[in-house]
Amino acid sequence: MKNKRKWISKAAVSLGLLTMFGGVALSAGSAVYAAPPTQNISGNAVSDNTSDRSITIWKYEINSASELGERGDGESLDPAVAPDLAGKKVMQDVNFEIIKVEAIGNANLTDPLQQVEGTHWQVVSSFTRQTGKTAADGSLTFDVGTGKAADGIYLVREITDTNGEYTYTDPTTGETGIKINKPMDPFFVHLPQTKRDDTSKLIYDVHVHPKNIVTDTELDKTVESGKGYSIKAGQDFQWEATTALPSGLLSIIDEPMTITGMHDPVTGLPAANLEITGPFPYELYADYFRITDDLNASLLLKDIVVQVTDDDGATWTDLTIGTHFEVEMNGSAVTAHPVANMTAGAAKEVMVSLKEVGMKKVTEDEDTHIRVIYETTVEEDFNGKITNKYDIDYLIPGQEPFSDTSDEPEYYNGGFDIKKTDKAGNDLSGAEFHIALTEDDAKAKKYLASDGNSYTLNDDGTSTPVLPTGVTYLTSTSNASGEAHFDGLKLDWFTDSNGNGKQEPSIPSEATWDEEDIQKDYWVVETKSPSGYELLKTPQKVTVTLTTHSNTDPEVTVVNEPETKLPFTGGTGTMLLVIIAIGAITIGTAAIAIDKKRRAV
Repeated sequence: MKNKRKWISKAAVSLGLLTMFGGVALSAGSAVYAAPPTQNISGNAVSDNTSDRSITIWKYEINSASELGERGDGESLDPAVAPDLAGKKVMQDVNFEIIKVEAIGNANLTDPLQQVEGTHWQVVSSFTRQTGKTAADGSLTFDVGTGKAADGIYLVREITDTNGEYTYTDPTTGETGIKINKPMDPFFVHLPQTKRDDTSKLIYDVHVHPKNIVTDTELDKTVESGKGYSIKAGQDFQWEATTALPSGLLSIIDEPMTITGMHDPVTGLPAANLEITGPFPYELYADYFRITDDLNASLLLKDIVVQVTDDDGATWTDLTIGTHFEVEMNGSAVTAHPVANMTAGAAKEVMVSLKEVGMKKVTEDEDTHIRVIYETTVEEDFNGKITNKYDIDYLIPGQEPFSDTSDEPEYYNGGFDIKKTDKAGNDLSGAEFHIALTEDDAKAKKYLASDGNSYTLNDDGTSTPVLPTGVTYLTSTSNASGEAHFDGLKLDWFTDSNGNGKQEPSIPSEATWDEEDIQKDYWVVETKSPSGYELLKTPQKVTVTLTTHSNTDPEVTVVNEPETKLPFTGGTGTMLLVIIAIGAITIGTAAIAIDKKRRAV
């Protein structure tokens, strides 16, 4: 059974800038914030020997670098009203450690990304390393001691969990083990810390807030909005690759900053930090955002459509090829519609890349999802199963290259073979067959056509209703080996529990069946027999599966009875008398004509 699957990947990444300020508690799993804590801020410029020293970390999610806000000052803020915090989600179970360090020589310890251990600083061995993880309100407090013995510089850094991975928990949903793409950059903290806006005061309990950008990318591949689909081969159908847009495709930067954790967009290897110095506002775009679908070679691609939505799919808006996105087919640029390849068996790797104009549009319009619709068909005689998935990859400044793969919805067609013989097993050619969807249809001469619909075949050869232009009845005529076959037939692949004829993956009972259960019944009618033989007269039921078309033995064997020899319509003696009479009349008529001619002479 294949239930609808949503492959969700989350990546949290620090941009290397710490917003250090006070944080406050909020109710676990709630968006209701408590009052900010009261800090121990002394007006005495000389550190005392009685106050407790501590560092409190508050961990929040943000969506892009533009939400980093200003640098913190070590003081607490009310997240219910602070512009940098209002509405932000906290991150639970993020692991941290602190160690006490001291400068080597005259080194200035301001940034662990610039000053390295062994050259600029060393560990103070008398302090025991402390570890912990953030609570449901996103907070973690390290109490480092009381009095002047606890004074000094501390290094705070994020560490892995017990499985050796950087992860966190969403306290609202309870989802655990969410992967953090890049851990927070380490930072130094002075205890006590000089108050930034009044350098005559000291802060004994410093509050810091390292923000992390979190991308929440959701991939969902469907075929005709379901996880399975079948239709008469040769008819059009579509695949949909729907992806939640990650945060950070465009960030508007308003002040100088350094973006760490940069990667080369070509090699994927770590690269130098990005220094943003203006002019401001500065538009920082993702290096790339790509959706790649290596379509099954049996599919015939007619075109693609790229759309976005900001209301969970109630309304979709088309993006413009060449303006908002660009396309490559098998590595070659396609600059206009149709994006097509109608050759069966040919490679069809389609890559859609958002351009900066497109990234700006989806950001400004607050679009949440993007989807690529692949308009396809297959050849009329296609049998079997087609599965298809797609990949996304993107690179946002300060993050590692990200990629993920969707699940694989399926498309099905089946066929079957007929063997036509006489009673002695001799092959018979020239027998014509139609097929129907039900036994009642077969009896009523309501036969299946190439468009997947059924039409009644009238005695005069017309149909009711009239066959659409280009549509023909599905027929097959036995060849010299007595073989006939039907291919590319629709199969049943799910339980239509609500009777609307459409698979709805959100309904558990409508999940795609196991492959061995996918099938459909058809009824075979012999509509023309070989010369000298009787019609079959009775519709034959056949169950078509994904494998019947390739079975060695035929699914239906039709044995014809020879025509019987009926009696002549008259007796032999009477016929002879008629022949003699006609001969006599002929001879008599000729004799009279000759005699008349002689007399005239």
